[in-house]
Amino acid sequence: MTTNSVLRHMNAVRCLRVLRRDVPLSRADISRELNVTRATVGNSIKQLLAEKLVIDLNESAEANGAGRPGALVSLNPAGAYFIGLDISSAEINAVLIDFSMRVIAKRIVSIADRYHAPKRVIELLATLPKELIEMSKVRASRVRGVCISAPGIVREGRIISAPWLNWRDVDVISAMSDAMPSPLKVQICNDAVALASAVAADASESDLSDVLLLLLAQGIGSAHLRQGRVIEGAHGLGGEVGHMVMGAQPGMAATHTFEILAGYQKFLPFIEQHVPIPEGLAKLVTLDGSPSLEKALSEWASALATGFLNLIHILDPKTIVLGGPLAVLYPRVSERVETLLAENLVHGFVVPPISVAKFGGDGAAIGAAALLRESLFELPAV
Repeated sequence: MTTNSVLRHMNAVRCLRVLRRDVPLSRADISRELNVTRATVGNSIKQLLAEKLVIDLNESAEANGAGRPGALVSLNPAGAYFIGLDISSAEINAVLIDFSMRVIAKRIVSIADRYHAPKRVIELLATLPKELIEMSKVRASRVRGVCISAPGIVREGRIISAPWLNWRDVDVISAMSDAMPSPLKVQICNDAVALASAVAADASESDLSDVLLLLLAQGIGSAHLRQGRVIEGAHGLGGEVGHMVMGAQPGMAATHTFEILAGYQKFLPFIEQHVPIPEGLAKLVTLDGSPSLEKALSEWASALATGFLNLIHILDPKTIVLGGPLAVLYPRVSERVETLLAENLVHGFVVPPISVAKFGGDGAAIGAAALLRESLFELPAV
């Protein structure tokens, strides 16, 4: 890129970043916010219109001083699409989202009989983008890529370790690219990091000053967000809170980790056969509590509270956000969990606000797609 083309690209991205709040603005509004000339904004919007990433609206902005009110522009929901594929040991949750992060198409595919075989799972993953595109009837050329969310340690396109899948050192990117019929860009990320990207894309910057995000599923993953960025640790492995040992002996790591005690395993007996796990867990939200379900919820509340106590004492987060398929049940135990926290936190600590992300069981899949979407708002390194 020449210096001029880099500057043009940066100005276009800056305009796009202003519009990402999904509030229509006039060119004059954008010019004032970015403190650049209207001509600069006009040229940038012209470029974004040509790329179909923004649209001119028929409405006009209210006059703010002399002159004719300007037409409003906004993100074009149909300007770009992104695919997220979330893997668990039970199923693959696949979504296609538009530029406004609305889910346009969705598929849940059971892999309970083959999750331990990476080759078979990846062959199935490779078929899903085409299915989603056909279901949605969007133009394939508008799909910017595929991002896979996995429950484990991910680095440089490989799953280093995914205990719930029994996968180690699997080069997913290469295998997926070879198996997929279309030349779509492919990425892979940890499932909690994926969910964090969905939450970050849906929040204002002030909401992300210090957030502990916990993904509650078969396992438990986390992402600690500070100023909107995930803190990954010295080797990029931070956030594996599910492996936190809830006992006094190292050998208890095989039986008493946070995710073994607080994952969704204890609720599987209450889900009907052949019902996808996210849907089955959602049904438990309103199910009248049998003694056995109430016992499971009580045990889960105690395990959650114990894990939260450790994490609050170590990280002191401003807020905690829960996501993943199991998070829908949190309202049933929230009062008990927060009472246990208040009773047992060291004096001086406070119970942070604990909320449930709005994405439900689709959070990691939507977040994986949102990671691809985020690349359109990134300024180039200079």
